[in-house]
Amino acid sequence: MALKEVTTSYLQCARSRLIVVFVYTLPALISFLMASRSYPQATLLNALKMIFTVTLMGFSVYFYNDLMDITDDIKNLELGNPTPASRPFGSGKISGERLKKFIIFSSIASLLLAYSVNLIVLGLTFAYMILGFLYSSNPIRLKKRYLMKQLMIAAGTLIVVLIGAHAAGGFATPILYMMILHFIICMGLNPLLDIRDIRGDKMMGVKSIPVIWGPEMTIRLYFASIVIIGGATLVGYSSMGFNLAMPLLVLMIVGAWIYVSLPLLRRWDDPVFLNYLAFKRILPFYILLQLVPLVGLMNLPF
Repeated sequence: MALKEVTTSYLQCARSRLIVVFVYTLPALISFLMASRSYPQATLLNALKMIFTVTLMGFSVYFYNDLMDITDDIKNLELGNPTPASRPFGSGKISGERLKKFIIFSSIASLLLAYSVNLIVLGLTFAYMILGFLYSSNPIRLKKRYLMKQLMIAAGTLIVVLIGAHAAGGFATPILYMMILHFIICMGLNPLLDIRDIRGDKMMGVKSIPVIWGPEMTIRLYFASIVIIGGATLVGYSSMGFNLAMPLLVLMIVGAWIYVSLPLLRRWDDPVFLNYLAFKRILPFYILLQLVPLVGLMNLPF
């Protein structure tokens, strides 16, 4: 019964941080599949170990962030953003001691799985964890420093793309597109979510892009980043070995993405709506955009 209760608690925490699967595990898997074209010795077993490595790695860092951010999350709840405080630890469903054990378990399991893949994957996994813990730990707390929050998140996504590639056998030219794509998303699109916490961030000294630039400029950066993704794909797809279907699909996704994001122009100051828009409307396009490179590497008759 105790094991069942602990497992249920862990799954509750994992469900509250399911974004890890889309932001880290999925890019790593796509990177693995892309690299495996150049390294046919890539195995299904390595793919599975890599998936669990990245997922547990992400959970360990995000659980640690929940632990360190509890005061900020409660303050944001008081200021109108209920999302962070609704997670299992913030809402009191699990204790801090149990969450600490989940962090330790996730970290150790991830490192052991990474070691079973190869030493490069182990080194990249360890590097991600160090960055993740520096992101949330006092007194360094990189998430509170201007631009460091976005740079650390961008570095994390670049690391998982490299983990996927090296789990398959090594780096391949098309992987560069995945790295550029995720860097643009993290630097230009990720700050959109910080608008939800702008009131709390101002009070707690977090120098996020919305706090420094203002929400209106952050939204302009968001739309500009989507356009840049489309333009960069159109210009550089052939030099990275992709077919013509790649830019056409990206341009269609980018167009639809911009269209569903237009309500931002009038409702950016509603944190509940912003959360809904990010995870119900925008996330599907983000997932589709990541899948397009796989189509771009297919041998099509044009």
